[in-house]
Amino acid sequence: MTRLPRTPGHPMTARVVRITGLLGPVAVLLLVAGCAEAPRQPAAESAPAASGAPAAPAAVAPAPAVRTVNVSYRGGQVAGDTGTVPITRGESVRIVVTSDVADEVHLHGYDQEAELPAGRPVTLAFTADIPGEFELELHGSGAQLATLQVR
Repeated sequence: MTRLPRTPGHPMTARVVRITGLLGPVAVLLLVAGCAEAPRQPAAESAPAASGAPAAPAAVAPAPAVRTVNVSYRGGQVAGDTGTVPITRGESVRIVVTSDVADEVHLHGYDQEAELPAGRPVTLAFTADIPGEFELELHGSGAQLATLQVR
């Protein structure tokens, strides 16, 4: 192993001093740059307000409201949400139909239909995105159950 001379005037000593003189500031810059970045918080959290007061909790979007329309058909009579039922355009809608006889329920305009077994409810679910008036009927008996008015 070669030993470096420690003589102040020796050319190798001057070279070592220059190299270590350059490396010192570079090493300090690397350490500072690596530590200078603040830790990142998850997006859902918010930093406390500058006044020292606790930050308000992040707002959570409410679940969209679902409009439920209940209709039943028994002994040839329609009951429940019958007649003209107003619906807001963009609203999520669930139509629940029960009948004492097997049939097929159909909502015109939205082309929603389902087999309706006797005594068991059937649900039609959709978003009311088409404006207008739409009949809800039983195909077999021809009974009109309701009219949805989407505005």
